[in-house]
Amino acid sequence: MFSRRPERRPTPSIFSLGPVRRRPVQQPTNFLSQFRTSDGSFDFIKIAGSAQEAMNMYNQVKPLVSPFIAPFITKFLKK
Repeated sequence: MFSRRPERRPTPSIFSLGPVRRRPVQQPTNFLSQFRTSDGSFDFIKIAGSAQEAMNMYNQVKPLVSPFIAPFITKFLKK
């Protein structure tokens, strides 16, 4: 009864250099599945390495961020 409408392509913006490409949809993974071995047990070496990387990143960013955040923290602690 109704004719099938043709699929519309996304129109590229005026600033794009080519056609718009869509990334394939990935299935969301469980956070802890990243730290499991192929037999299903936890890889504690990988967990410790990831924690060390996060701590290293925190130590690098802390001097840049702390002058801006410290006044807010002390303000809320005084109340």
